[in-house]
Amino acid sequence: MSFKITFPVPRCVPIIETDLMRRTVKRTLAVHPESALIVWTGVTRLGKTTTARWLVQAIEEAYAPEVEGAFRAVHYEVGRIPQWFSDAGKRALRSAYHASIGTLDEGLFRRSPSEDLARLLTRGLQRKHVQMLLVDEAGLLPMEAIRGLVLLRDVALLEGHCLSIVLIGMDDLPVLLGTCPQVKGRILEWCYFAPYNLRETWDLLAALHPHFASLDRKRPDHKAQVDFLHKTYGGVPGLLVPFLRKLDSRLSTLQGEVDLQLLMAIHLLTQRDHERAVRSKGGDEQEEAAREVQTPTKRGRRK
Repeated sequence: MSFKITFPVPRCVPIIETDLMRRTVKRTLAVHPESALIVWTGVTRLGKTTTARWLVQAIEEAYAPEVEGAFRAVHYEVGRIPQWFSDAGKRALRSAYHASIGTLDEGLFRRSPSEDLARLLTRGLQRKHVQMLLVDEAGLLPMEAIRGLVLLRDVALLEGHCLSIVLIGMDDLPVLLGTCPQVKGRILEWCYFAPYNLRETWDLLAALHPHFASLDRKRPDHKAQVDFLHKTYGGVPGLLVPFLRKLDSRLSTLQGEVDLQLLMAIHLLTQRDHERAVRSKGGDEQEEAAREVQTPTKRGRRK
């Protein structure tokens, strides 16, 4: 029998509101009237981007021009700007313009100083009622680019427009911001995304998959399943979701109940191949080194 491709159907993963997300958003909104600089940080795949998207969606759904104090928000991701770019600040402003307003004329970008670009962007944000920019992967930016965003915030303040900028990045972002006291001193809130504890991991799994929703939290064998996943993936939601996809794939071809052994087998299938790939690469390097030792160079040969 020939093998036939069965195309996997993408599974829509709903955004599960967590206590951490709600706390982060409340703290962010609390300082927004001050035209704040805010930092969201933590290791990768802990939900920073998901929280940003959730916040923007919630703001958009609640926004209405007639509501006092209502505003809109924009979330976007920046690319790396090399340290040696002399116009890194202007490039950061252009990225913000493209994400929130539209395409910026290249000639205008080249001939305008940073202050004029910041003023132009501010007026565009005012027209669209945008008062919050959430800048993802901000750790990729050099300090000069971050200074450009701080300039935007300062110009907006002078123009009478309330504008908060949320810098989102991993643990290297606080180190970068700490190198410039002028920028660090403007940050009014720091929000740290920590790995989920066991209860939060169980809540997430139960919200995302019917098997875990059916488990009894008082049964030791059921607790062992969640405990295994929590310890294996460190309470990182960005690693748990792909595992659930693998679980669904296995369940589509196997019959029987989900138990600890099945969960361990699914994890080990990937883990073992990863370890084999690492060993294979190490073996290739060792063989190459051995060949170099066995094969004398021209300089080392005797005449």
